[in-house]
Amino acid sequence: MQSNTFDPTTNQIEDLYRTYKPHLFSIAYRMLGSRSDAEDMVQDLFVSIPGYLNDNIHNIKSYLSKMMINRCLNELKSVRKKRISYVGNWLPEPTVHVGEDSPLENVERHDTISYAFLVLMEKLTPLERAVFILREAFAYEHSEIGEMLNKSEVNCRKIYSRVKKKVDLSSQQDEIPSSQLQQEKELVDRFISALTNGNIPSLVSMLTEDVILISDGGGKVSAAINPIYSRERVLELLKALSASRFPGSQARLVEVNDQPGILMTKDGDPSGVICFEWDAATTAIQRIYVIVNPDKLQNLN
Repeated sequence: MQSNTFDPTTNQIEDLYRTYKPHLFSIAYRMLGSRSDAEDMVQDLFVSIPGYLNDNIHNIKSYLSKMMINRCLNELKSVRKKRISYVGNWLPEPTVHVGEDSPLENVERHDTISYAFLVLMEKLTPLERAVFILREAFAYEHSEIGEMLNKSEVNCRKIYSRVKKKVDLSSQQDEIPSSQLQQEKELVDRFISALTNGNIPSLVSMLTEDVILISDGGGKVSAAINPIYSRERVLELLKALSASRFPGSQARLVEVNDQPGILMTKDGDPSGVICFEWDAATTAIQRIYVIVNPDKLQNLN
């Protein structure tokens, strides 16, 4: 029997990589919440791809997306077991923009998901996450999603509907108005000034009453193990953060997942990232995410 597989040339593989790498990376980053793991997943896929290509593939983008989704689902099974022993809160790896983009990076940034959305995905099972991401972020039809996940179209519709009820998407916007973005940048500048100068009381009006601060040190550096609830307690922790970290650190306004955030550096090396979730009605801060686990900062160098 004649095989339908074929042996693609190096140039063909490189063409596929250039064309679909941003799309596949976006899927993996949303699924795994880790830039480094997403990069590895894309690289591994293209290393193994010659053995999977055949003449019967009619939609290469969907085929590669299916391969990526399946790899991510398998990865999440092992990742979730590892996180049982994770010290403190687990937060996604941030994407920080500090300079000019290459053309490929520019494509990736254009499709960057908000950090709050990545945190939101952690509430979902791997299958729920896959269905939701493919539908909400990439506008695949339920029939296409079913083919990728070996589920019926009806089943995918039910999963998607369940997820919409399960998570609050009210704070997620497809595109933030420029006026709001400018206001957030000004507030983050004020936040940096308050931490740097130790003027924590000036932050009172910037925080909602029920603000929550979540920090991730991974057990490798000092960080609050549990979420900090309420404005009063968050202000206390920020005061401690200002006193302990900022005397030896510098802070600058950067883009974290395409929204205003803070990059902290010490002796020129990244030492932390702070990003925010905003109350849409008041433009006050309702969530503060502090990522200081060095493993999640190593790609920022």
